[in-house]
Amino acid sequence: MSKLYQELDGPHFDYELVPVAGDDRELYRGPAVPIDGPYIACIGGAQTFGRFVECPFPTQLSKRLVLPVLNLGLGGAGPRFALLPHVLRLLQGARLVVVQMFSGRSTSNSLFDNSEYGRGGGRLRATGEWSSFEKCFRDLFATGDRDRIERIVKESRDDYVDSMTQLAAALPCPKVLLWMSRREPAYTPRWNDVFGVLRHYPQLLDDGVVERLRPRYDAYVQCVSENGLPQRLWRAEAKVEGARLGDDGYLYNEYYPSPEGNDEVAAALEPVCRELLTGAAGQPSPSAV
Repeated sequence: MSKLYQELDGPHFDYELVPVAGDDRELYRGPAVPIDGPYIACIGGAQTFGRFVECPFPTQLSKRLVLPVLNLGLGGAGPRFALLPHVLRLLQGARLVVVQMFSGRSTSNSLFDNSEYGRGGGRLRATGEWSSFEKCFRDLFATGDRDRIERIVKESRDDYVDSMTQLAAALPCPKVLLWMSRREPAYTPRWNDVFGVLRHYPQLLDDGVVERLRPRYDAYVQCVSENGLPQRLWRAEAKVEGARLGDDGYLYNEYYPSPEGNDEVAAALEPVCRELLTGAAGQPSPSAV
């Protein structure tokens, strides 16, 4: 997705895509970070990557804490992406890890197997056919079987909690769980339509999921904001994936956190990360010296 974002958004945004530690299986958002010294890692979806943002919250956090911050945000990523050996190795080498709550669409259930991809795509268990999670859910809702829908939702949430718990257990350093969204975790599902259950990012997740995961992490930061949305981007003749084309001929971001939203997240994370770094080192963090 990183390459796709750069192709779609250039020349208006330069995401400075770089491989990490010579591993070119994925390109991550720059600037490049040396991993042979102390660093912080941030992992999550496109919100951590910082689409349509010049200075995403990981970059801001680096400036605030005076430590390199490795941005491992990747569009469509889910908890299992963070558990891939080449990704987990980077997380385990960090002094502190910020784990943005990935979308609940990157999960498995009795209809859909996400384990091969760790992202929003997967295979239908009945046929082995590749499918998006959204299509699987649309087909499920078309049945009108509410009991089955509720069961699949519960299975997906349980799978998400299990993967995120595995990730927390695998990280030896302090770890922060980050809720970054335009909505609160708590909501009442509307069981008659897909969006009524998925809602805005991080789709499908609710306060019950958050409360089950909070004890697994050293800290929890919640940042709910619609500030700066819709964000006017650039004049265009055609729609770009992930943005709406307005009647005025400009593209508008209505989905990804705005620059203002990233500012808010960085400000909320700073004191929490500073305290955890101080406790982990037993001495003031670099930014406090």
